[in-house]
Amino acid sequence: MKKIEKFNDIANYSNRVFEYGFRAGHIPEKPVYAVHDGEEVFMTMLPFNGMPIERIEQSFDAVDFAVIEEIGRSKYLSSLQIYQFIGLRELAVQRQGIRNRLNKMMKLRLIREYELKMPEMVSGLKVYDLDYKGYQMALNRGVIFHKGNGYLSNKRKQELEQFDSVEDIKRILVGNMIVLANLMNGAECDRFGIMETMRPVQELPITDGCIIRTATNIQLDDESILLYEVVRSTPHAMRKLANKINRYYKLINDVRYRQSNYYGYKSVPQLVICGESYEHCIKIDKYLRSRELISEKDSLLYTEDLFYVQQTLQNLYELDEDGQRTWYSLPARHSVRDMERSA
Repeated sequence: MKKIEKFNDIANYSNRVFEYGFRAGHIPEKPVYAVHDGEEVFMTMLPFNGMPIERIEQSFDAVDFAVIEEIGRSKYLSSLQIYQFIGLRELAVQRQGIRNRLNKMMKLRLIREYELKMPEMVSGLKVYDLDYKGYQMALNRGVIFHKGNGYLSNKRKQELEQFDSVEDIKRILVGNMIVLANLMNGAECDRFGIMETMRPVQELPITDGCIIRTATNIQLDDESILLYEVVRSTPHAMRKLANKINRYYKLINDVRYRQSNYYGYKSVPQLVICGESYEHCIKIDKYLRSRELISEKDSLLYTEDLFYVQQTLQNLYELDEDGQRTWYSLPARHSVRDMERSA
């Protein structure tokens, strides 16, 4: 049985009548979430705040609670992404209103702010995750946590040496951007997940490699699930991708997954590789072909960052050996068709 929770159910994110917070006709020349040489993660340091959760909750409204819920499910979000998820839930708030609420929550030590930038830069890209009290509040609100979006204190991160890199954070931001764009553009789908694993139903830990975690996944219907693996232009990205694709092929060809898998999907998932650009996807495809990781039986699809700042559902394609694209479109909402092949 498929696992649809309150904060992954598309039915709760159906509002499209709000200002999206960006100009749909203005497409940037470069992906916002590309990784740059020398970029680092800087955490905003704030003093301790001992106000108990119960007292904080007394002053909260529906938008405040929704901010905590969205960050909890999504692991990392920018302020724009938070605003968009809130708007999709039919909660009225202005962009500046989100900024004010984030500042309030940081001081209350509900959330943490990180800045992704070069050390010499004055400012960079600001993103947010939950602090301990925010994590407790999200649990109380019914947010489901797993290894991919789980909370770790700063002390625990130091002990385990598990600080997320710029690449780690931006992969998740792109995953959330893909979900948001498809929701705002009216894609027909049932459920989405961030940093979830696909695996057969079996005892943990998985020791045979039959498991895959991607930045995001979108369930179109009972028969169709898309896994989006986000790849950045970093030195080890190709090697990591090759390892993940090997595990993807193992997963979808394993009889155990087809018989019983964790999320109850009736068919095997389709892997989609999200590159920073068309040129980046060509580079990825050539690398995979050189490693004999392009299968005629189990095809891979590609997509690009900048598709998700446009008003389009034609955002997937296959690549042939010459780099020619065969395009696919996601089905529009209220349609019962499977993913259509377009001209």
